[in-house]
Amino acid sequence: MQVMSIKYEECVSWLLNIHYAKRLPMISHSFGLYIDKILKGVITYGLPPSPELCKGICGEDYKHKTLELNRVVLEDNHKNYASYFISQTLKLLKKPKIIVTFADPNMNHNGYIYQATNFIYTGTSSNTIQLVDENDNEFHFRNLGHYQENNKLNVGLVKKRKNEKNIDKIEIAKYLKLNKGNYTAKKLDEIFGYKDTSAHWFRLDSGFSFPSIDDWNKLKQLLKFDDRHDKIMNDYEYVADIKEIKKKLNLTKKEILPKHRYIYLLGSKTEKKQMLKKFKLERKAYPKGENKNYIINTKAITQRILF
Repeated sequence: MQVMSIKYEECVSWLLNIHYAKRLPMISHSFGLYIDKILKGVITYGLPPSPELCKGICGEDYKHKTLELNRVVLEDNHKNYASYFISQTLKLLKKPKIIVTFADPNMNHNGYIYQATNFIYTGTSSNTIQLVDENDNEFHFRNLGHYQENNKLNVGLVKKRKNEKNIDKIEIAKYLKLNKGNYTAKKLDEIFGYKDTSAHWFRLDSGFSFPSIDDWNKLKQLLKFDDRHDKIMNDYEYVADIKEIKKKLNLTKKEILPKHRYIYLLGSKTEKKQMLKKFKLERKAYPKGENKNYIINTKAITQRILF
């Protein structure tokens, strides 16, 4: 058995044909498990989709050192193959790193391979909604971004705030709380015609959401606050309307179980100690339950090691 870095192109067939998600994640590092010089498994790492998650594990200092172990694919999952494979890839990554990964209970996975590799269990993710197409297949939110960028469905355009992910949410939430006066979230919902939306503008946790560009300006007139944040809050461009894209693609929301979240702190003893000091998530007992393997009817295209 050998574990080594492989090219992106060597992963594609494995991820599209064998892994249950049937789509390509963002890949920064990819590794292959070779048995008798034949590729028998693939593991990939990439940037986590949520910048907030990166910052929420060990704070601002470590957010750029966070990677997601986003795919583990084995042709034959013999006992200990997966945990051995993961442990060897961790040795090949540049340190220090924070590794986050998820086990999907909707696919009857509890994360036993991460438990065997001494990952820290931190509970479940907050996401309990999944977009599905008319055949009940998952439609990943990243694909919505692609449709929005190229507008190949030729839908209407809406305003989208530029660089919103880089705006300090806490600063905006505190500013709005300071200036909302006697207006309650319920009263603002009545004025704006919403149901349970306005409260999210004032939240200091992950439940915060930005007011739209139009809502920001309406709030400014209503609450009479100054223009110190106008430059960033009103800097927008026109993009394809996500709501129309969902409608054209016949996408609907589906309730799902939240995924199990595991964390691994990768580094020297000193580096791990420093990360643990800043570790923000609660450690929890490993989840238990019966795992089930999904059935695959296709094989990946494999390449022998040529030496």
